Amino acid sequence: MTTLEALRDGLVIVPEHGHVLPVWDARGFHGEHVLFFDRHLDLKHVPLTDCAALAALRGRPDDLAAEGRRLPFREPGHGRYGLDDFLYPALAGNWLASVCWVVPGEAGHDPAKALLDALSLVPHVGHRVMETFTRKRWGACAELPVGSVACTGLTALGPEILDSVTAVDIDLDFFVDSDGEADHTVAAVLTALGSDPARYGSWTGSMSVSSGFVPPECGVILAGQLADALGMELKTPPAEAFTRHTDAAVPERGLAAAALGAPVDTDRLRRLWEEELAAFGAQGATLHAVLDAQSGRVDEAIAGVHRARGLGARASWPAYVCGLAAMRAGRHAEALELFALCTEDISDTLDAHAAVLEIICALRVGRPRKAVDRARRALHIIPLHRDIAGLLDRAGRRAGDRAAQHDAQQHAKALAEVWGGR
Repeated sequence: MTTLEALRDGLVIVPEHGHVLPVWDARGFHGEHVLFFDRHLDLKHVPLTDCAALAALRGRPDDLAAEGRRLPFREPGHGRYGLDDFLYPALAGNWLASVCWVVPGEAGHDPAKALLDALSLVPHVGHRVMETFTRKRWGACAELPVGSVACTGLTALGPEILDSVTAVDIDLDFFVDSDGEADHTVAAVLTALGSDPARYGSWTGSMSVSSGFVPPECGVILAGQLADALGMELKTPPAEAFTRHTDAAVPERGLAAAALGAPVDTDRLRRLWEEELAAFGAQGATLHAVLDAQSGRVDEAIAGVHRARGLGARASWPAYVCGLAAMRAGRHAEALELFALCTEDISDTLDAHAAVLEIICALRVGRPRKAVDRARRALHIIPLHRDIAGLLDRAGRRAGDRAAQHDAQQHAKALAEVWGGR
């Protein structure tokens, strides 16, 4: 059985990207400057209480691994970090001092926009980003409440970036997208990094096959190519190395159906409930509601959201998906109520996007005062988002609130300076 202590050296490619945090801990990371190759910036907001609890586990990689989320939605008691947000606690806990995100493909030609797009829906970071965002010859950088972040493209890598790097991390989806279309080669990446890859100290990465970001036939091949090019031993620990400390059971069939996003007919969903989902309680009810929502069964999905909440789930994921379905059906009053469930606590980017849609729904059902209130809150939590100022202005006009209009116009000017190029 693979132990985390056995992953102190070599090229370690973990199954999913959140698994790399305990590997960094096993390697003694402290204030590292990581060069982060990935199609996504895995940096969502994580509450400071969770960050502090994770930081208290420094030096205990097995216990840190046990805090990883098992499911792709946030529910109390099911982990403190996951594959899409682990960089935030890594910075907050000082495993990392900075992240320089190397974004692939066409996005790498405009890294400033890529960075702003990625951060615009991250709650509670926008004000600091707006104060510190700076364009560079090679890309852009900004400060977050928990550390520094920068963004660049592969062709812009040079001494200004590389001389400070102490670790490299590569999600294999940097090389190919989910359809197997290639953006870069292993050879091109190593050429950009120079002739001495060992100078960077630590090399880790993520397979990202089970999450669907890398086709199965590409993952093993790319990992092998990277190890061969680096001249390093390749270590690919199984998912069980990171989940064996707690009950790792997950509703696999339900999650797979949700990941596909395709409609699920009522007979199939009934069998799925009886054969798998019912045994998972609140989690199973959450997935049932998601599957009803993505199948267009809005009434059933709404009932499912409330059933999941009655079982103790926050149910923000099904409330969000169901809200989208209600909007598509023109049922904006019901969508407004569903998005309000998502925004009881705005922490995830899903919550943040629901906050934007909540404003739109309030306007569509003729509640401009509520729209002003929701827009003001969103302006405080996600001020970097480009739609909020316009929505506040529109709501202010409809509500006859000149102060709201004035604040919206002032904020729009500040946003234009950031997004427009200073």
